Amino acid sequence: MKVGKHTAFMIDFVSDFADGKISRYFFEMDYSGYVIEYFPKMKRENAHLAQNFVSTVDNVVEYAQANNISDEDFRIMVNNALCDLVGVMSPT
Repeated sequence: MKVGKHTAFMIDFVSDFADGKISRYFFEMDYSGYVIEYFPKMKRENAHLAQNFVSTVDNVVEYAQANNISDEDFRIMVNNALCDLVGVMSPT
């Protein structure tokens, strides 16, 4: 499946956090702004994939922010959500 540049940007950003390249503080600071900026463009690139992003990554981020999830557990949860999203993207 072809991934548009805005979707690729968000996947790369989330992946950087999951890989430990970005602190939770900076991830959470930037995430909301990036979703506001890039999500409408992601929907235009591929509405189905954008919805899958919401169902995986965004749901985990919202859950972790609403609950007292440790930084390590949050990183693991985001990584798992990203793996689920990438699995959705992979041809079967």
